[in-house]
Amino acid sequence: MLNYLPMKKKIGPFLRVAVSLLLIITLLYIMRGKYGDILRTLKSTDLTVFSLAFAAFMAAASVASIRMKLIIEAQGIKLTFREALSLSMIGYFFNNFLPTAIGGDVVKAHYLSKHSRDKAGSYTSVFVDRVVGLITMIFMAFAALVFVGSGVVDRHLAIAIYTVTAIAVLGIVFLTNKNFAKRFSGLIVLVKPIESHLRNLYVAVNKYHHRTGLMITTFSISIISQLCYFACYGILAISIGSRIPAVDILLKMPIVGVISLLPSINGLGVREGSMVMFFGPLIGKEKALAISILMIMLLLITSVIGGVIYALSPQFKMKLKEIEKEGDNL
Repeated sequence: MLNYLPMKKKIGPFLRVAVSLLLIITLLYIMRGKYGDILRTLKSTDLTVFSLAFAAFMAAASVASIRMKLIIEAQGIKLTFREALSLSMIGYFFNNFLPTAIGGDVVKAHYLSKHSRDKAGSYTSVFVDRVVGLITMIFMAFAALVFVGSGVVDRHLAIAIYTVTAIAVLGIVFLTNKNFAKRFSGLIVLVKPIESHLRNLYVAVNKYHHRTGLMITTFSISIISQLCYFACYGILAISIGSRIPAVDILLKMPIVGVISLLPSINGLGVREGSMVMFFGPLIGKEKALAISILMIMLLLITSVIGGVIYALSPQFKMKLKEIEKEGDNL
């Protein structure tokens, strides 16, 4: 689909790497003089509690895999939970170890298209799954802001979250209301080279509008998955002898999640800076950063598992060049 943007393949990865590096360097500068405290905090990590955090992280991934399975099956594509979870793990591998044009979502859709011979349905279902997760995060951030008000977050950040929420609502209306979407049909000339692809995608996504029960179920599952993910941070805090009140995690982590959507290497740098900003005043900047580093370790462990699954499971082994070519055509 995006062949008319030949530079995107080069600019996209460069931008993500640049943003992550800039934020990491900035964060390291801000934390100068506290490296020793951070290292001592990490060395004091209780590995038993850390393993519980990993279990919570896997629970989040498992619940999200159930959501993905339901959305995919709505397209008439049969998928077992084991396959869905394996794809999720492989997605982590590609997102964290290969931050290039080959993203985890492209890999999932590629496998599904080969598995079902339904390319349109495969890419649509993966797209919808991503949108459901994204909208859930945005609405949780909005709910957090409604409860915490301006006393916890910067006014400009609050405005940004409210703006993103408004855009999300507009997007939902656009995807579910054809009459509303027709008002923007004139803009299609701006993307003429991919007009047919966009129209087909819109028709496919719009069909989910009539699956009210499915959407309610998937959004509910998505909330549970996010809560399990947020619980990881609370458990990681305990592993280094600290405590973050549950209410602060529930109110602030959705905001951290939305901020982490900024272009970067899977949130690297953005996520850590947000953690220091929001939780530093509660537990100390060095402990907030230590928790972020432990979360990176969880992500890397999960990615290694995904890499092993990818390498050892014939049904998931895919030619990288073939996947990359298909991703470039999206």
